[in-house]
Amino acid sequence: AAAAAAAGGASGPSRKAENGLFRFEDGGAELFHHLEKKATEFRSKHEGKSLDEMASGSVPMAPIVSASPSSQAAQAASVQSERVRQKRLMKEYRDIMKSESVANRVFSVELAEDNLFEWDIRVYQFDAASHLAKDLQQMKIAQGVDSVWIRLSFPSDFPFSPPFARVLAPYVHGGFVLSGGAICNELLTPKGWAQGYKVEAVVVQLIATIAKGEARILTRLQHPLNEREAREAYEYLVRAHDKHGWETPPQHEG
Repeated sequence: AAAAAAAGGASGPSRKAENGLFRFEDGGAELFHHLEKKATEFRSKHEGKSLDEMASGSVPMAPIVSASPSSQAAQAASVQSERVRQKRLMKEYRDIMKSESVANRVFSVELAEDNLFEWDIRVYQFDAASHLAKDLQQMKIAQGVDSVWIRLSFPSDFPFSPPFARVLAPYVHGGFVLSGGAICNELLTPKGWAQGYKVEAVVVQLIATIAKGEARILTRLQHPLNEREAREAYEYLVRAHDKHGWETPPQHEG
């Protein structure tokens, strides 16, 4: 998977020392602080809302108005699926907020603009011996970036299908982080997913996978990270692994 994660035009961490530190020309710091500011502003305007209120606002339930019995049945099934997803995610969110990982500030969790189906995970702690932990430590000193910002997006048929995960900021690549920031992990694929997986366990596994794969924070990219590119990279990897299994595919396959 790592061999397939090519991000055209990306360059590795700067080796130019300045007072003993890496000189990060940007590394996604501006984007990180923009996301942070936006989240803080939204939080201040919507503070005090309960999880139930946020959940009800995330899934507007349209009335069933079709005269066709088959269409009514399909719409009823869709509404039921949304309720299953909402109920499961509310439980997962409450559980993860009480977890040791959050209490020990390994990572934090927040709904993206009160959307129950998009979670913002900020990872503060990676394996201390990893390149990523060292890069993040240097970037915290140089740019005030103290975490890696990951977004989990839950599909309409969750928990029967896996969430989609991508890094938003800073610029992380390698360690199974693909173009656009998509995260490659077998358990996040249709064949590797099981509906009983807990979201907290998924997040812990992602953190370990990224660090173990020797991800690095980049100084620059030729173009910004975006969700479309991330999803395309993810879908390509899924097809490649469906064909070859979870071994590195031939070079001409990516």
